[in-house]
Amino acid sequence: MMSSAVCRAPSDWYLGFDRGLPQLAAAFDLPAVSRLYEERWPGRAQAGLRVRARKVHDVEYQPSARCVVTHELTLKRGGDEPVETIGVVDVRPAGLGLRVFHEDPDLPWLADAADPEKVRRDLRALGLAPGSRVVRVIPVRYKPGSQCLLRFDLEAGSVRGALYGKVLAIDGYRLSRTLSALRAIDGGRTPPRVLQPLGYVSDLHMLLLPAVAGSEFHSLAFDTTVASESRLQWMSKAGAVLAALHAAPVPAGPARRITDDAAYLARFSTPVAKTAPSLALSFDEAIRRLDSATHEEPPPVLSHGSFRSDQLLIEGDEPLMIDLDELCWANPARDVGNFLAYLRWKSIREPRHSSFIEGAIPSFLEGYGSVLMLPDERWTARYEAGSMLKIAGRRFRKLDVSEWPLVPRLLDEARALLGLTSPAAASHAAVPTIPASVRAALDVEGMTVSLRPFLGSFADGTAGPVVTKADLVWHKPDHRWTIRYALDGDGAALLGKMYRDTARGRRVHDIMRWLWDQAASGTPELGVPRPLGWIPELSMLVYLPVSGRVLGDAIFDERAAAYMDMAAAWLSALHRSRLPLDKVFDVGAELANLHTWSATVAERYPDRAGAADRISRRLSELSSALGAETGRPIHKDFHHQHVFVAERASVIDFDEVRLGDPHFDLAHFCAYLTLLGCRFPAMTATLERLRDEFLGSYRRHAEWEIDERFAAFYAYTCLKIAWQLCTGIGLLPRPQGEEQRRQTAVMLEEGMAALQRGFAG
Repeated sequence: MMSSAVCRAPSDWYLGFDRGLPQLAAAFDLPAVSRLYEERWPGRAQAGLRVRARKVHDVEYQPSARCVVTHELTLKRGGDEPVETIGVVDVRPAGLGLRVFHEDPDLPWLADAADPEKVRRDLRALGLAPGSRVVRVIPVRYKPGSQCLLRFDLEAGSVRGALYGKVLAIDGYRLSRTLSALRAIDGGRTPPRVLQPLGYVSDLHMLLLPAVAGSEFHSLAFDTTVASESRLQWMSKAGAVLAALHAAPVPAGPARRITDDAAYLARFSTPVAKTAPSLALSFDEAIRRLDSATHEEPPPVLSHGSFRSDQLLIEGDEPLMIDLDELCWANPARDVGNFLAYLRWKSIREPRHSSFIEGAIPSFLEGYGSVLMLPDERWTARYEAGSMLKIAGRRFRKLDVSEWPLVPRLLDEARALLGLTSPAAASHAAVPTIPASVRAALDVEGMTVSLRPFLGSFADGTAGPVVTKADLVWHKPDHRWTIRYALDGDGAALLGKMYRDTARGRRVHDIMRWLWDQAASGTPELGVPRPLGWIPELSMLVYLPVSGRVLGDAIFDERAAAYMDMAAAWLSALHRSRLPLDKVFDVGAELANLHTWSATVAERYPDRAGAADRISRRLSELSSALGAETGRPIHKDFHHQHVFVAERASVIDFDEVRLGDPHFDLAHFCAYLTLLGCRFPAMTATLERLRDEFLGSYRRHAEWEIDERFAAFYAYTCLKIAWQLCTGIGLLPRPQGEEQRRQTAVMLEEGMAALQRGFAG
């Protein structure tokens, strides 16, 4: 059993995050919190204790009221061996409180469970580990006020072993009895494979569990060195294990219905509203839709309660279900939907697994169906949506800031499952109306033939790969369509980008080819997708997807500053390059665009017409500055969703590339960071710092200094973003209602302020 360590952003990102909790940042500053633990640790003065906080273990955040942060600690006393434990920092408006994990007021029996001598007596009373002594007790997982998993290291002579104890806030006797009933199932039935407790210590609320010699199912299922066919078989077995649990005839227990889940989700509304107000209305609307499900649910079954791929171990070449402390009676769709939701979340967080996951879902359902009839699809969709909302809400309740940019996609998928309008749903709805040529490009067999000239280089002399799936992943109606082609094997894929305007597509192909050659011959910072060729009959550019993560998805993680430097290095290399281009930044055409954008904003929000018009008119007056330099290659659509980061930056979407002023790309990038801050106000200060680091990095790479043209192009982009918000296009999530109005107003105010102060970065 492994610790579920949580990766967090650097502590200074929490400065000013919540003014109601002024010392919040201190709980995430590991060196500082290590010193605090040393100062306040019980018995430190007599033992010369040293404490090192290795990582944040868990977070529970209540805006402006409280944040409980647990840390994985290493203790060292003199020449003694290091000891691993968990500490707790309780952040409140009045200050910080520190304690050891076992001093939990809501788990008063935990202190005894963490005492080796008392545990030894309990083991002896149950006839477990006779002749062994408990040499140490190590906390593995801990949720304050809820539960704690302890590892008991045993020693009998020279023989060592281990047992586990799960200490619960609830009385676990009923759970223990239910698990025993599963073991005693007869009548020709095969008992479901669940981890059986060795005993239950009632006064400690503790289930005693064996150590399992096996692998973690989750690690195996997503190990790309293992053939996908084998891993799909594991997914099928996971479905069968769940169905066996659902089929078990045991006495009824606590019930859980869809309305109970909706009530649970409501606790996340405040953290979402505090940290991401642009998502709050959509989040709450989805909860209301979930709560309004009035159809009678099917008969309940014995339910795991939180079934995911990491709730399985491999023992004897078969999956074994663990962590059953949320066992309940529920609609069978609840466990199935939860499992699917976490697979979808895995696909969003780690797109490299998306192809496998698309195959894993039907394999899991097939395995379930081999034992029991699959749950009603409508109920599965509802529960899957509910689990997606739970995942989304927990990102904010646990301050997983690095994953906040991914939540809008998760929320869109949840809303689509509930039949609510979302960008994702609108995109899928548009598929049937696409042109015949694009429908042909979605034909798997036909595209295997069309793509064969590009697939041979991956076959190493064997039969060429086959296209197994074609997904329309993005489109600009009546202009461009991007299709992802999954290939047989594990995770391999190609992208095809179709153009209504053939000349435009060929131009993009030539630009990518030139940049790819430059990166290969001496300018490695110019990372781009590898272009494989052009299919004339489809007007399609074929290329390999770039590696890494979208910068927008990684912008709040611990390497963000390095990623900003990579993006600046890429942009500087483009601006210095001799990329041959036939288009030039046309000031007259751009001024016409500004006038159109201003009119659209005025029509949508008459009270904002003056601001939009002032930006448009002032930029017309500055037309000479806009056209002062037009001889350098610029991307013209450079923002955080077009940059991928790994060991270097790679950039996509070259449709707007032309000769122009480097200030344009810099200002454009910074304006979209401002939009991100508008959507996640809690991270505004962090994004402003990252903006400054980006500009500082560009200065170093390009030996460049900002001037008044930056302000002009920044205001230009702010008006462009306001127009996109009003027309429901641009970067996701696309707000509606009052949130759309608010974001539009913020971007217009930003544009005007930049022009007034001569934005200095």
